[in-house]
Amino acid sequence: MAVDWVVGWLEAMCQGGLIPPFCVELVLRDGTRHHLHSITAFERETRTMCARIWDLRALEPKEIEELKHRLNEIRNRTDLGDAEAVHPKLDWANLHLHFEDVAYCVEWHDRLWPDEVRPKIGFTK
Repeated sequence: MAVDWVVGWLEAMCQGGLIPPFCVELVLRDGTRHHLHSITAFERETRTMCARIWDLRALEPKEIEELKHRLNEIRNRTDLGDAEAVHPKLDWANLHLHFEDVAYCVEWHDRLWPDEVRPKIGFTK
């Protein structure tokens, strides 16, 4: 039996919590890339999901830098719940997908991953 590591990872790591902007890139088979906000619905039977993505289209390059500085000040993921409070132009959208639409994900290491699921770096005994 084959294992879909990408979909399995999305289901295990990205449901039930907010992911800060720039921490997980969702790359679709058509080449489009999105910064993942969360997975709000996951249906194995229909092989579909609803991925919430950060909408950064309204931000200019200078504002992206401001957003990154603001994100460095945030120490709790719940503070990301009000996107406008993080940055006045920050927003999100829902992306309805079939599992097959997802080509891969890029997981940038993030200090805000919950401890119980934070990727471990280095050797362990």
